[in-house]
Amino acid sequence: MAQIKNKILFPNLNRNPEDEFPKQRVPDYLISEVEKLIKLHGDLKLFVDWKTGASVTASQFIEDAYKIASQFKRRACRPGDVIPCLIQSDVNYFSFLLATWISGCVLSPLQHSFSQELLIKLIRSSHSRLLLCDVESAERCRAIKTECPELEEVFVLGNFEGCTPFDRLLDDEAFPRDELKRSEPYDPDETLSMVFSSGTTGEPKGVLLTQQNIYSYLLTARPKANRPGMRTLFVPRIGNVMGLVFGLRDVLIYSTTYLMPTYKDDWLFDAIEQTKPERALLYLPQILAITKHPKSETSNLSSIEAVFTAGMSISKDLQRKLFLKLPSLKTFFMFYGMTEFAGGTMRPFHDYEENDHRLEELRKNHKLKPDSVGHLWPMSLMKVVDENTGEILGPNQKGELCFKGPSKFKGYWNNPEAMADIEKDGWIHTGDIGYYDDDGDVFYVQRSKELIKYLGHHVIPSVLEAILKSHPAVEDAAVVGIKSEEYGELPMAFVTKKPGHDELEAGRLVKFLHDRVRDESFLRGGLVFIEEIPRNAMGKIIRQQLRDRAELEFQKASSLC
Repeated sequence: MAQIKNKILFPNLNRNPEDEFPKQRVPDYLISEVEKLIKLHGDLKLFVDWKTGASVTASQFIEDAYKIASQFKRRACRPGDVIPCLIQSDVNYFSFLLATWISGCVLSPLQHSFSQELLIKLIRSSHSRLLLCDVESAERCRAIKTECPELEEVFVLGNFEGCTPFDRLLDDEAFPRDELKRSEPYDPDETLSMVFSSGTTGEPKGVLLTQQNIYSYLLTARPKANRPGMRTLFVPRIGNVMGLVFGLRDVLIYSTTYLMPTYKDDWLFDAIEQTKPERALLYLPQILAITKHPKSETSNLSSIEAVFTAGMSISKDLQRKLFLKLPSLKTFFMFYGMTEFAGGTMRPFHDYEENDHRLEELRKNHKLKPDSVGHLWPMSLMKVVDENTGEILGPNQKGELCFKGPSKFKGYWNNPEAMADIEKDGWIHTGDIGYYDDDGDVFYVQRSKELIKYLGHHVIPSVLEAILKSHPAVEDAAVVGIKSEEYGELPMAFVTKKPGHDELEAGRLVKFLHDRVRDESFLRGGLVFIEEIPRNAMGKIIRQQLRDRAELEFQKASSLC
């Protein structure tokens, strides 16, 4: 049970985990820990491509990192240089990551969903000289190089004309470690990574993560069931915090991590049967596949003991279905947070079988509340504030969830205005509405921000609204999300027509939008014509009013099907 003091929620701990952070750079700590593990358990395969069998052992992980860091030095990379990467997943990624940190550079994972114009803008603004990509994105990156004079070299995982093969980074011997060791004293506030988070205004922001941030992710909330030699199936999105950190947490428990560089539902079941993982990092699409796909009836999924997920709240009903499909599943870990404050809450959902005698015991001990997003991360503080007055609210009062702690990000890249909006008096304001109860369990209610999440993808209403309003017959438009148990939220549009365009049909306008956006931004909630988009005195859309109407319109349409 958490502690509540002056309406502030504190984790129920008798120690301060932050005091236990090593007083050394993260790469130095990782290398020393891995070398200890090699002596204790032998040279384990740390990363394996489940489909090709390509692998990186623990000793190779370190050796390759030093070779790559040496190549950075030969290319005159300096501490603070931003080195972006645009890849889905690869067994060599974490050696590249470690090399970047050894060199004092800033790793910046980019996302394949970014437009070409945005990628060019981000690489120009960060003055990046080197870039890592996969074959899938190589053509885009080669074109970026022609647009960005400062980008001197593009490394590709594989072979692609006009790009330097990644293997060239491993050709030469590494410099002695003393030559690569940095002389500056350890600084917990030193930036290690810049991870991009989709905002609500249509422009992703670079979230700066420090040594302290990374330690707060790596060294807290480690399940006691972890043990060396475990196997983990990782369906990653390298461009987010989970993709950045989860693989490194696996390194520290000395687990073999099986990566899926590309994903298909059928392959998920093949990968589970072939690798027999005890642990799996899955997102909503994979959880839905396990509960619904025909192969779930015939595949052997009995190896999985723990599932980890983030980015989307998983309903109680879906949790139950997952436990039924995975006969050995003991714990389902769901994390709530944001890129700017990844360690918000964490909760393990235990076996939901009604006849399980543990269920009532867990409820009595306040450990199991199906609608809760969990307890506080071990080092986080939380408060709930009134959105309008800023007043701190007590238990069971709904308001904006705010967090403070060592996982709080350093700031936004070249965007002090956005930082001022999200951080106030040291507290991160999430834009999410929720509350905590008398036991300190945290509950998420709804998103105050505009952002819509469909299957974990960020759908930005303002982008869709701009496209809709570009149609010659459209006067105004607003897009909101409809809650969906299976998909998170479904985008739905409200549109007003210009005078003299009564003939405009919803189907034609939907096609107009769909021809210009990616699949995840499709209007799966529908499109409705209305007389006027509700706006406040400042001209801002009153989205809650539209959300309420959207639920009614969607229910009405569903009843007619």
